[in-house]
Amino acid sequence: MIIKKYIVKDMKEAFVRARYELGSEAILVDQRNIKQGAKLNPFKKKYIEVTFALEEDKNQVKTASKAKSDEKGFSNSKKEIKLNMDCEIAKDKLMHFCSLHDKKPEDLSLEEKRQFLEILLKDTTFNQKKDLSKINILVGPTGVGKTTTIAKIAAREVLANKNKVGLITIDTYRIGAVEQLRTYARILNIPFEVANDVYEMEGKLKSMTDCDIILIDTLGMSPNDDKKLSEVSKFIDKCYLDYKTFLVISMTTDKKAIDNILERYILLNYDSIILTKIDEALDLSNLWYILNKSSKPIQYLCNGQDVPNDIKEVNIDTIFELCEGDLIL
Repeated sequence: MIIKKYIVKDMKEAFVRARYELGSEAILVDQRNIKQGAKLNPFKKKYIEVTFALEEDKNQVKTASKAKSDEKGFSNSKKEIKLNMDCEIAKDKLMHFCSLHDKKPEDLSLEEKRQFLEILLKDTTFNQKKDLSKINILVGPTGVGKTTTIAKIAAREVLANKNKVGLITIDTYRIGAVEQLRTYARILNIPFEVANDVYEMEGKLKSMTDCDIILIDTLGMSPNDDKKLSEVSKFIDKCYLDYKTFLVISMTTDKKAIDNILERYILLNYDSIILTKIDEALDLSNLWYILNKSSKPIQYLCNGQDVPNDIKEVNIDTIFELCEGDLIL
């Protein structure tokens, strides 16, 4: 499955570009109006962000995905993102490590940098990650990429792990959200259900009891919106089987907002964190910030719109590859 986004002036331009790049089989998944320009510019130009999906030959998807992943590693953006050690704790540990080796940070070998990463991560929640449960619920603020992340996890589990996956959405607020997830489900040939209210939730789950893994998409909401947080909490309470809740946070979020999100979403008793939009972040400082601020582990890193390639489980190899072994003070 290929997912491609276009920012265009009108839908005609979107279809022309999609048909040219993806072919006539490309399917419209989502569209939304956006404005582009300087932050405080009252005359920002209006555009449309349009998402198309293209189903690949199922016998070639796994091979093609692996080849693509091998070719580019965990995204080409690793050339731009450096491991920015702006956390004071990390700085102190790095200086101590360098003094023991009688070297400056820039003189450390790749193996020494890897050793330092292992030391840095040892006192965090890094190694507390657990496997997916029968039911897995993604929650988080608006626009962090929950739906695309669910598609990536679903594709991984179907194509790589050969699991039977089911998708449920309770996000009936956002225009196109239901159809977007329905399209992913159709491409992967997996069941999909919409729970319009809390009373339908239990029935939708029971319809998927034969699935190995069920993924649930929720509505995006401000961490300060007590009403919506409570609404999602009621849906979660209907999950009568073993379940885990994942809090999705964009890496482009400022640290003050991250503090608020981590604190307010505790109401939903989340188990792990998923970090998205790494390709849009200037550095990895938020990764270290969350590892030091949160008592919950980071489960996945998402690095683009490509389904299913742009998602990785967090481990030392993932982080080391992403930052290219660069430690910058």
